[in-house]
Amino acid sequence: MKWSKLGRTALATVVSLGMGLGITACSRDYVVAFLYVPSSGSSEGLINAYQVSFQVGALMQMSTSPVSTGYRNPVALSATSDGKYVYVVHRDDSKIVQYAVGTDGKLYGQNTYDSIGSSTYPVALNITPDNAFIYVLNTYQPGYSSASTGPGNITVYKVSSTDGSLTAQPSLTVNIGYAPVSVVTSTYNNFLYVVQQDTTAGNRNLLGFTRNTTTGALTPLSGTTLGNGTTTVTSGYYSGVTPSSVVEDPRSRFLYVTDRDSNQVIGYTLGSTGVPALITSSPWSTGLRPLNATIDPRGYYLYTANYGANSVSAYSIDQSTGALTGSATSSSTTVGTGPQCVTIEPALGKYMFTANYLDNTTSGLQLDSHNGGLTNIQNSPFATSSRPSCALAIANGTHATQTVKP
Repeated sequence: MKWSKLGRTALATVVSLGMGLGITACSRDYVVAFLYVPSSGSSEGLINAYQVSFQVGALMQMSTSPVSTGYRNPVALSATSDGKYVYVVHRDDSKIVQYAVGTDGKLYGQNTYDSIGSSTYPVALNITPDNAFIYVLNTYQPGYSSASTGPGNITVYKVSSTDGSLTAQPSLTVNIGYAPVSVVTSTYNNFLYVVQQDTTAGNRNLLGFTRNTTTGALTPLSGTTLGNGTTTVTSGYYSGVTPSSVVEDPRSRFLYVTDRDSNQVIGYTLGSTGVPALITSSPWSTGLRPLNATIDPRGYYLYTANYGANSVSAYSIDQSTGALTGSATSSSTTVGTGPQCVTIEPALGKYMFTANYLDNTTSGLQLDSHNGGLTNIQNSPFATSSRPSCALAIANGTHATQTVKP
């Protein structure tokens, strides 16, 4: 595993961050969370960093924002559960950049890591709830590229409990099918789920694994068949026409997959074996081209970002069956143009943000805790750098993160 300190551009960013103005403890009490929105429209990636107002959820861009990442096309990011470290994957340069999060929410560059074993074009990552491992989806296995297309893989990194640094685990790499796009690790029961867009697998592109909590190794669940993507089909569970994201409820009881080409969300129950079982009333209609979904920290509501409809669809989750019903007051709410990612801050669990790829904005919405309905946050949408690709919110350290128990 090759790793290095950040390059000159990113180092300059770190220096400027260190010189930035701090925020008093008193003022931080009025900042409930920090929001990070990577943008891919420049020659080097940028991360827009915001403070989220406790009172109304409005965004205030930090003085040092945007932060240059030093690499091209940042497409996804994940954070440790304590909010101390943020990791960003860059598709075009096959890099992972690690940041430390300051007490004021500013990002401080730590390390840069190459993809494991010449895997290329990482598109998604997820850190385990115990902050022990990071799983990265790569578009191509070694030997394949955009010029000679082929299957992808899942690579594994161990996370240091001391400084958040990563150590590659190349022997644990799992080869899967074509075009993996989304990954989630279970809060409980130690399962991992991936969706890919492999046409050879038909409509069975949801894959499931058990995760060894000591080593990070993945073992396919019953019903998940792995191949190399060329001579042997990689296949799993029914996932619609073109699955675009996968998300799990906070109690690890239900799993949901968005299907971008059928404009629907598919639901599953998860028993003790972890094998997804379709919910009887599934699927449910969404807006046009849902690319991403999120669930509020209490596990009551699910939301989809509908790229083609410039909207967010809202659903209530039946706590017994996992079935979805439209929100009582708002089944669809207009946001900016081309939302392709949606996130909810984990402190109050009531402010939602979408990264709007086509109009270079972030939309802010407030959740009604009684019915899941959405209203626009004051001054929304908020400006970002060109082509915002995703969004991640972490709690300000002075505010507790919501947790639920199974």
